[in-house]
Formats: sequence, C-alpha cells, structure tokens
Amino acid sequence: MESMNERGQVIILFALLVSGIIISLSVIHAQNLLAGMESSRTIMVFPKEEIRNLRDIAETEFVNEMGLRKYEFDEFTYNVSRDIRLLYAQKGSYAEIAVFASYPSDITNTVSYFNVRITYIGGGIEYNDTTLCRLEGCI
Repeated sequence: MESMNERGQVIILFALLVSGIIISLSVIHAQNLLAGMESSRTIMVFPKEEIRNLRDIAETEFVNEMGLRKYEFDEFTYNVSRDIRLLYAQKGSYAEIAVFASYPSDITNTVSYFNVRITYIGGGIEYNDTTLCRLEGCI
C-alpha cells in the first residue's frame, strides 16, 4: 500500500514538472509572438517614402536653385519649407526641411553650399538628418 502512495506521489510530481515546463514554453512563445507583431507593425508604419520625398526635395530642388543670390535662395527655401509643413500637417504629421546656413561665394554672391536639416515626426516615428549640400550633390 505504501509503495502505491509513493508511485502516486512520483506521478503527481512528474505531472507538475511537465505542466511547469509547458507553461514556461507557452509564456516564451507568447512573448516572441508579441515581439514579432510589434516589430512588423513598426516596419509597416515607418514612413520611408515620406522621408525619401523630403530628401529628394533637398537634394534636387534646393541644389538646382543654388545659382540664386543668397537672399533669393533663403526666401525660396523658406517658402518651400513652409509649404511642406502645411502639407504634412494636413496629414497629421510634422515635416520640415530647414536650410540653416547658406554660404555665398565671394565673387558672385550666389550660394555655393548649404546645410539642410530634415525633420519628420509622425506615427510615433521621429527622424532627423542633417546634410551638407553642394553643387555636386548632398553628402
């Protein structure tokens, strides 16, 4: 009779051990599932097209206007940046292309290079980039 009680206790202990292992594995699996869903959601939400459009404006439109005099170039970049802020605000996000230093050539008084800061905030994503742009392109 006593050996039956010991066998029953061993079976119960073994069942508890197996159920503990199964519970631990299910918790780990659920955590991995949630982490995978969150990372895939972040990848889907990341606004790479919007950021690419902002970089294209800085690299093509602003570089093409470098032949303007400094005050004309500053006015042009200010107007473009204002329009971008308004357009992105309508979509519920914030975007700005700010030219914060433009350097005129001593001879022609036209812009020879400038620094541009691209800022995008939307959907929980914040992106900042600062580049130097010359007539050859942006770095």
